[in-house]
Amino acid sequence: MLFLTVYLVGLIGYESDKVVNPEREIAIVRKYVPKVDVNGMQRDTIIETGTSLFSGDTLSTDENGYALVLFMDQSVVTVRPLSQLIIHGEIDRNQTARTRIDLNRGGVFMNVNRRGDNEFEVTTSSTVATVKGTAFGAQSGGYYWVEQGEVEVMALQSGQAVSVLSGMFAQVDETGTDIITGQLSDNELEQLGREYKSLDEDLIQKRLILRFSDSNGQIIEENVEFFERSDQ
Repeated sequence: MLFLTVYLVGLIGYESDKVVNPEREIAIVRKYVPKVDVNGMQRDTIIETGTSLFSGDTLSTDENGYALVLFMDQSVVTVRPLSQLIIHGEIDRNQTARTRIDLNRGGVFMNVNRRGDNEFEVTTSSTVATVKGTAFGAQSGGYYWVEQGEVEVMALQSGQAVSVLSGMFAQVDETGTDIITGQLSDNELEQLGREYKSLDEDLIQKRLILRFSDSNGQIIEENVEFFERSDQ
């Protein structure tokens, strides 16, 4: 059995020209594997396919965990096992949207939709990557690879920035100041993306029927869709 845990945390303060609406849906859980636990002061809910995610939500997977998150602009994030990320969404006075993922642990593969002036960022403890329409992978240790498109990666310690194009990788060094870049072979690129593709391909959709009584004693049924690995 695979496990996925979603914890809800408080909102982080932003600059005065940015507006964060805690009730503004910024993504939904498109696929996941139960058991799912939800804890937080803002809301308590049963996570199921189509459950909304809001700015400040933290999503964590255990050693067998998996999740696929669909953002409102149709950008897709695949979350591998042993990962933790926090999603943030904000909009300024000019109605320009900014989405940020803080990748605290593990890795993700992303297909970011082109969105004009809107911004999509991925941060780790040592880097920040700015994305506009691309397919790429990111790891919490500051490693990025680009399958298609372009990503700008900056080392937070030094401010050094590099552009990473299709078929390339970028890795921040141990000091967090220098970024090493290089070209990936077709085989290396395939190996990096295989884990995320197989996570999605190996899942089969299932349906769980929940039955409970309301305050009048009437039996209510609720269908919950979820996914399991085909080899479970």
